[in-house]
Amino acid sequence: MHKYQRLGEDDVQIRRFKWQPKTMALTMSLALFLASAVPAIPQDKPYPEPNAQLQPLKDQFNADIGKVRILTIVDPTCPPCRHGASIIQENVVSRFTTDKLTIYVVWVPLLNLQDPATLQRHAHQYASLIPQGPRVTHYSDPEAYMGKAYGPILGVPYGSPAWDVYLAFDANARWGDTPPTPNYFEHQLGGLPSDKILNGPRFAEEVRKLLAKVGQ
Repeated sequence: MHKYQRLGEDDVQIRRFKWQPKTMALTMSLALFLASAVPAIPQDKPYPEPNAQLQPLKDQFNADIGKVRILTIVDPTCPPCRHGASIIQENVVSRFTTDKLTIYVVWVPLLNLQDPATLQRHAHQYASLIPQGPRVTHYSDPEAYMGKAYGPILGVPYGSPAWDVYLAFDANARWGDTPPTPNYFEHQLGGLPSDKILNGPRFAEEVRKLLAKVGQ
C-alpha cells in the first residue's frame, strides 16, 4: 500500500506505509468480523428417497386424496425426459393454478447409471423444469423403485421399469397394498401404445376433465 504526496509541479515522493502491530491486529479483526457477517450460501436440501415400500411418496399420495395428482417418472440425464417435464410444466402446472392439483416428480437413474449423490445433484440441476413449490414435490429414487413398480402396471414390455412416463390420477385414487393404476397416462418410451405418446394439450385436457370432477 502506498501514499502519494505532491511536492512540486513535476516531482512526486512515494512513501511506503509502515504496518504497525496495532494496525495489523485491527485490520485482521475487521476482516474476521466482515467474514462472519456474510451469510453462508445455503446448500440444496436433498430430495426424499423412496424406499422399497415406496415411502414416503405413498403416504404423501394418500394424504393428497381429494386432489388430482400427477406423477412423472423421469431420468435427469435423458433429454426427452427433460423435454417431457417442461411440457408438463407448460401445459399443466402453469395452466391449472388450483390447489386441487398436486405434482410428484420422481427422478430415476435409468438411462445412465448414477449413484445416489449424483442423482441428487442431477435432480437439483433440472428441478427448475417443474419448480418445487406448495403443489410440486421432487423425489430422488436411486434404486428406481417407482419405475420398477409401474413397469408392470403400465405394461412396459420385457419386465422393464417405467420411465419417461406421465401419469394422472383422480381425486379418489388411493394407494393400498400396490400402487394405484392411473386414470390416464402418456409416455415417451418405446414398447408402449403409440397413441399415448406425450402430447401437452391432450394431456392437459385429460387433467382438466379430472379437475372438473372436483369442481375446478
